[in-house]
Amino acid sequence: MKRYLPRAIKIACFLLALALCVGVLQEYVLCRADHNRERLKGFYEEDKDSLDLVILGASEVYSDFAPGYAYARDGISSYLFATQANSILNYQSQLENVLSRQKDPLIVIELNGAVYGDEEEVTKEANLRNYADNVPTDRVKLEWIARNIRKNQVEYLFPIMKYHGVWSDLSADQKYRKTIWQNRRRGYNYLKGILNETGVFRSTQRSMNSSLPQLADSKAPLTGIEEKGLRDLLEYCRSRNLTNVVFARFPHIVVKRTYSRFERGNTVGDIVKEYGFDYLNLERDIAETGLDEATDFYNLDHLNVNGQQKFTAYLTDVLKTHYGLSPREKSDSVKAEWDECQRYYQAYVNYSKSLIEKGETIELSEDCELIEKLRDYLPKE
Repeated sequence: MKRYLPRAIKIACFLLALALCVGVLQEYVLCRADHNRERLKGFYEEDKDSLDLVILGASEVYSDFAPGYAYARDGISSYLFATQANSILNYQSQLENVLSRQKDPLIVIELNGAVYGDEEEVTKEANLRNYADNVPTDRVKLEWIARNIRKNQVEYLFPIMKYHGVWSDLSADQKYRKTIWQNRRRGYNYLKGILNETGVFRSTQRSMNSSLPQLADSKAPLTGIEEKGLRDLLEYCRSRNLTNVVFARFPHIVVKRTYSRFERGNTVGDIVKEYGFDYLNLERDIAETGLDEATDFYNLDHLNVNGQQKFTAYLTDVLKTHYGLSPREKSDSVKAEWDECQRYYQAYVNYSKSLIEKGETIELSEDCELIEKLRDYLPKE
């Protein structure tokens, strides 16, 4: 027996070293590094139980709301737990992720992921991986895989199997790898997940927004998979007696091509209310939000920095007035973090507006190159 012990120890050490090597490669090298990964990884850097507000959803969330501005204006600490083209199949697990790290924040869930009207979009691998590849492998992720993935489940457990080919061009997303590493060393990211563009959108299609308040009864059905995903999410919230969750639809410029999506949003509202939750349909009456279609969007669906500030102020006021949103007591270290984030957001605004004035349309998300640029635009202390 004793003669086998050294061999067993060597094998165990080898397996441990292999696991560590795979873990490091999967986390920092052989992965798809982009703004989705930077944003979700940043959420796990936030101090536990330090956030007043978390907003969950798709790209409307990270283009329309600015945590740095909410803090500067109202002292509210917030984070954007959102992924590109988010699928309703992800939402329940994302809510569980948030609740595992933050105790009783107000949670706003923007339900764009339930109104695509296209089952292929809901089940598209990229839209699922934007979420699943970027969160810890724990009970929540294992249950998500069991619910939603029928083929190649092991690839979702070990994304390195999917992305091993990135060896051929590591430079493609190197800036995000560097950003994630810098954020981890710092202990937080500066912009809390925002991404938008510097353009000012001029629609060539007739806007229907002025008539939307009168069309609240106009409905269109969800696809089967969207309705099931939405009802599963709502049932989860109801079964756990969650009273800190509010559902919403964020503003868009609605045109004839996207009108059926507006109708599905009305259907979503009916289903949400059926389960006893509030639904803020902020798409239905855009004038109420103070947004100007001529100056505040960079495309039909997303706000530029002008609209982002207006909408952040509007939504924060609604949440303060009707849902008790208020800043919790913060430690000195958390205050220092948010003071710095506030400065970087103001630099983001200054830089964005300078580009808008020049007529330059550029996507701005938090990466190391942008942060370096923003240092030239930081407000004077």
